[in-house]
Amino acid sequence: MTRMRHLRRGGAWLAMLAVPLILALAGCSDDDCVSCVEPPPVAPTQVYSSSGDGQVVVYWNDYPEIYSDRIQGYRIWSRVFTPGDQDDPSREFYLIGEVSVGQNYDPYSGQYHYVDAEVDNAVDYEYAVSAFTAADESYLSFEFVVDTPLPMSETPVTIHDVDGESPALAGFDFSRAAQFGEYGENGDQGVVDPTVAGTEADVRVRFDQAGVPWLETMRASVRIQDYGTFLDGDGDLDFEGVSWAPEFGWSESGVVELIPGHIYVVEIYDEFGAQSLHYAKLGVDSIASGPTGRTVRVMWAYQLVNGLPELSAPEPVSRGDQLDPIRL
Repeated sequence: MTRMRHLRRGGAWLAMLAVPLILALAGCSDDDCVSCVEPPPVAPTQVYSSSGDGQVVVYWNDYPEIYSDRIQGYRIWSRVFTPGDQDDPSREFYLIGEVSVGQNYDPYSGQYHYVDAEVDNAVDYEYAVSAFTAADESYLSFEFVVDTPLPMSETPVTIHDVDGESPALAGFDFSRAAQFGEYGENGDQGVVDPTVAGTEADVRVRFDQAGVPWLETMRASVRIQDYGTFLDGDGDLDFEGVSWAPEFGWSESGVVELIPGHIYVVEIYDEFGAQSLHYAKLGVDSIASGPTGRTVRVMWAYQLVNGLPELSAPEPVSRGDQLDPIRL
């Protein structure tokens, strides 16, 4: 595949477009135009992303197809991002995939999407999208889009009441959950026994006599707060509603009531080992009482980067190791 040079500057594109448009208007008609030059397709807009465990999903709209019926598809470009280098005019993007017209398309929203599963957790990635025809290609999209995948649950994890029938399943260790991931049978690996000496549980669940569940921190180096209610249009937990850990608002008692639809932010400081600071979030999907006792089903996410409060998901390998670069 031939790589072409892209520019982000809209002014440069307009200047290049002006000449063929003037020639087309001056000496061409729909019937006798032979040497007319078709303008390049417009770049996709409204580009944004969402991240999960080991993947980033990139979204964009179908506007290029509104302006041209020659669009054949879209190319997705990416690069490992270093904070501050977004202003570097020599930075290089790498082609990571293509989406044909109509593929991965939602006609109700007018949006396309592409899943980038070749990413490392805790690494920043910048993305851009271009539209292409059989003969030409647009400039890269203008939006500045950076995302950081981090370990998080794909399905709710069940935590039991520490005073109930299964106290050994009442604690949760965020770093352990992140280590084993959410795939296969490893989804419950973060659920640990908070009753044993030297437990690595960060928090635990306890129901009071009235049947109200509470989340308790296990040591002074763990702080927690109820960040509020986050529900989607169907009334379900919107776990992506919290993308950043706040600076203030931590519970002085280290105890918060667990409420369905609420998301809780956790700050975990390792004062004995690496002396690192990590942030996590926990969202309550549901609360139940049944034959196995009282339980809380939660979603979780854990930021691997030391000190980074971002909560939206090894040394990074350059995207250029197996790809041909393109310079802006």
